[in-house]
Amino acid sequence: MLKTVGVIFVSDNCGKKDIKSLNNLLIELNLLDYEIDKVSIIPQYATLLRFELDMLIKQCDLVLVVAELNDIVFKAIAKVTFQSLKPNTEFQKIVIRLKDTDTYNLPVTTKILLGGNDDVTYPILHIQRIFVLKAQNLNEVVPHLRMHLKQYRSEPICSKVIHVLMNYDTTQLLPELKMSMVNMTYEENGELFVITLESRSFDSIVVDEENIREKLKNNIVQSFVKDHIFDMVYIDRACNIRQALETIEKCITQYGLENIFLSFNGGKDCTVLLHLVRTVLTIKFPDKLKDSILCLYARNWPTFPEQDTFIHQCQVYFNLEIMSLQLGIKDALKDVLRKKPNLKACFMGTRRTDPFSSGLDIFQMTDPDWPQIMRVNPVLDWHYSDIWDYLLYYKVPYCELYDMGFTSLGNILNTTRNPNLIYHDLRHGSDVYLPAYKMLDEDKERSGRDIQNGEK
Repeated sequence: MLKTVGVIFVSDNCGKKDIKSLNNLLIELNLLDYEIDKVSIIPQYATLLRFELDMLIKQCDLVLVVAELNDIVFKAIAKVTFQSLKPNTEFQKIVIRLKDTDTYNLPVTTKILLGGNDDVTYPILHIQRIFVLKAQNLNEVVPHLRMHLKQYRSEPICSKVIHVLMNYDTTQLLPELKMSMVNMTYEENGELFVITLESRSFDSIVVDEENIREKLKNNIVQSFVKDHIFDMVYIDRACNIRQALETIEKCITQYGLENIFLSFNGGKDCTVLLHLVRTVLTIKFPDKLKDSILCLYARNWPTFPEQDTFIHQCQVYFNLEIMSLQLGIKDALKDVLRKKPNLKACFMGTRRTDPFSSGLDIFQMTDPDWPQIMRVNPVLDWHYSDIWDYLLYYKVPYCELYDMGFTSLGNILNTTRNPNLIYHDLRHGSDVYLPAYKMLDEDKERSGRDIQNGEK
């Protein structure tokens, strides 16, 4: 849940109208229960803007930049986020439609957030939780900005539905199963009890589901995640999300869920992938919800306890069948295909920035000297920031190691916290590690991996 925000108002001549619009924005942020860390009013000076951006993006969860848009603004953001600038076709089409004569090259990870009326509203530009708002249109875009900021600020809600056969034993046990941390309700539905668990705590809901499974054992018919977030994801207009969902749909339609497994080690990329797969199953293949998702966990020993704990929690919450093998990925694939020769395809959380992955296709068979399986890479063309935008915006549970400064997970002996996330906190007078989502240079994602001599 994100809660702190910094605001930079860029103008060489800030008049009364600008101040009024800025005050309205600050009121809106207060109503959304954001903590306003700092408000800066600065001239259009590139060095100063870069300094303010670099400082606030480390201090705050979100940064709003209100400016008369020009190349200075986007060059400053690109510099701070270590990105190149390039034409953005979607942005150019909108600008032309709005009869605006100005267009700009934008940082490569820029997302276009459109208002309720796309034909008349200037878009909000979103770059790694930096929101760029055109000063002249500030009052118009605030209502749409509210939607996004409200979702970032909202608390996660975990919800699980469990169908239980109704008999004398379950009738006696159900009242005893109510937990303090989890809201549990149940109702009769024919020969079933329908139990609904809901909690803001991922840990708590997993513990309570395990308790119910232990108490009711063979009486459980099925269970599934119930979450309105799946509907939100499915109507998301972001190109990277649309492409990933279409790839997953195509794979399930072509091979059948029973012939597909997912490579899952609890890392951020495969966690996003798991959530996307569950989204597709919920929306497009609801008849498959009773089926477990088969996952291969090739354990990179010695593993982090936090990583193993998170994998177990996902196993319970998302109904996963996990094959845990302490083997390299090639040998693990051989073992999986020997035990389950029906398997035809594997969902993988590979991105192009991963080692030896720059030339991959979204659908690509393994190399000839490997066990033969179709590798399906739905998030292949996602950026590091896309992964974190998804996890944070849609409130997807992730491994707690990422909040400690780890950005890429290997094992205990070859992985350390990313040194590029060390930040001197002036308020506390000490160095701290920022969370992984504050890593701005995606080329440094693996800086904490493959350290020498087993040193942490």
